[in-house]
Amino acid sequence: MDLAGFIATMRERKELSFRDLERRAGDLDHAYIWRLEKGDRAAPSEETVTRLASALELGDREIDVFRLLAKSVSIEDSLYELMLTRMDIPWEDFEDVATMSFRGERPNTQEAWLKRIALIQQM
Repeated sequence: MDLAGFIATMRERKELSFRDLERRAGDLDHAYIWRLEKGDRAAPSEETVTRLASALELGDREIDVFRLLAKSVSIEDSLYELMLTRMDIPWEDFEDVATMSFRGERPNTQEAWLKRIALIQQM
C-alpha cells in the first residue's frame, strides 16, 4: 500500500467525490487531493494529513497508517492488513518493521511479518 492507494481506498469507502472530500477537508483543493491520489504529489504536510484524516473519518490506527504513508513509506500488503487488524500489537512495533532495512528478502506474508515483530519485541 502506498499513499495514493490509501487515499483512494479510503475515499471510495466513503463514496466521496474529490469535490465532496474538498468540502469535508475544509476546502483543501480537490485538484491537490486528486494529485495525491494519483501519486503525482507525495509527502503532504501534517496539516493536510490531519484535515484529510478527519474528512475521511479515519480510525486511530488508520490515522497512524496514513501518517506513515505520508512519509513516503510504502507498506507491503500483508503488513498493511496486520496493521489494521491486529490492535493487540503496539503501533510502534509496526512502524519499526515497516521502516526497517532488510538484508535479502523483505517479508511478504503475515506470518513472516509477525516473526519480525516478535524479534523486535524481544529486543
